[in-house]
Amino acid sequence: MEFFNTPSSFKGQLDVRGFMLFENSDLPEEVAPYSHLAAQWRKKGFLQFIPCAEGSVRWLAVIGLGQKPEKRLAQSTLYRNMTAEFVRKGTTMNLSSFALILPEEPDDLMSRAVAEGAVLGNYRFTKYRTTNSFPVAQCEHFCLDRGDLAAITQGKHVAEAQIYARNLANEPGNVISPLTMASIARDIATRHEMEITILDEHEIQEKGLLALWHVGKGSKTPPRLVHMVYKPKGTPLGKIALVGKSVTFDSGGLCIKTREGIKTMKGDKSGACNVLGIMNALPELQCPYEVHGLFGAVENMPDGNAYRPDDIIKAMNGKTIEIKNTDAEGRVTLADMLAYTSTLKPDAIIDIATLTGAAVTALGNYTAGLVSDWDDLIRELLEAADKAGERFHRFIMDDEKLREQINTPNADVANSGGPGGGVITAGMFLREFVDPLIPWAHMDIAAVDYYDKEFDCYGIGASAFSLRTCLEYLMKPIFK
Repeated sequence: MEFFNTPSSFKGQLDVRGFMLFENSDLPEEVAPYSHLAAQWRKKGFLQFIPCAEGSVRWLAVIGLGQKPEKRLAQSTLYRNMTAEFVRKGTTMNLSSFALILPEEPDDLMSRAVAEGAVLGNYRFTKYRTTNSFPVAQCEHFCLDRGDLAAITQGKHVAEAQIYARNLANEPGNVISPLTMASIARDIATRHEMEITILDEHEIQEKGLLALWHVGKGSKTPPRLVHMVYKPKGTPLGKIALVGKSVTFDSGGLCIKTREGIKTMKGDKSGACNVLGIMNALPELQCPYEVHGLFGAVENMPDGNAYRPDDIIKAMNGKTIEIKNTDAEGRVTLADMLAYTSTLKPDAIIDIATLTGAAVTALGNYTAGLVSDWDDLIRELLEAADKAGERFHRFIMDDEKLREQINTPNADVANSGGPGGGVITAGMFLREFVDPLIPWAHMDIAAVDYYDKEFDCYGIGASAFSLRTCLEYLMKPIFK
């Protein structure tokens, strides 16, 4: 998609010129002749396309925003979501060149949000359809009137990173295996001249990553550990580690899932897909931090060699885990990945995982969980989430009675904590494997990683939720 910030920059006829309107916005001169249709124009979420009989544009569009939000960040989120709706609807009408005029001159934040919305609204995962039952065009040209081109370019890179991660997460288990995930990481590292370490199943065992190995040994495809390193030009502002859960397909193992529960389990690699999308975007965004991207890729499958309930496994940091549920495998793989990452001594660790069904029960399908004892890190991540337009709710791990749910007389910790407080007990489990001196936060994206309908800036399928928040956090010194 090519972006412009003045209509004259685009050589050719525009398909549609859109106008966003708050409740108190003046009616633009171009749509004034159609004011008899205007009763609902300013209502939040309203979108209407009006055909033009003549002129330099085929269609006009009115996009209602409702009452102007008091907070600037809420306004940018509204712009992002409605731009996506504008592009999504327009492409179904076979439109490919768009112009958009906001109620106010866009600053950097608004320009970036609109660019993100335009790219995200253009996305559909149709790779495997041999017949196209979606008669849509692609938005090829987008003009944000008076937008900041540098910020627009940043927004484009962020949204393209999200689409990259969505495409990976949408791939089924017969296409992407642990070996494929490692190969994709190597391709990114080679293209961007990053350092990369990939451990095979033998090296994983030699280094004592037995929790990761045990989860993966039930599959005919062996596990892989991936560690990528991005380094900026000049002195980095710090060292941040991102750890993604990467279960390329989760059957539940011997505690096998139900017919309904097993659907969309190709998405249990979403955390690692987000990490790959982020790592792929950092060079173009010129991130000022040294960033380590890590994941342990496995398949969780039932087999004669699969790990079992009651097994006791020693993690890399020496702590022992009693397996109560083989379908609580993600935290077992993350135990080793967090212990491994702690040896790197980063300034902060953020893990991203489709970890618990309890997150859906607690939060619904539009808010992710954020678990940490580190107030400063949580504050920075929540600020980044506000700018990114992603909703997170913080859970606090201060209830020692709840901690007792993952106690077991047979090992240091159990991998399943009972029916109550599942997001928190999962976080308490993970905390056992992080160096207590390193700030750490856990993002539980199980409630928000996959959607079966289009809305706001999300399409059908994988969402890559949390990716924009992480990039906002990493780019804070640069993004305005």
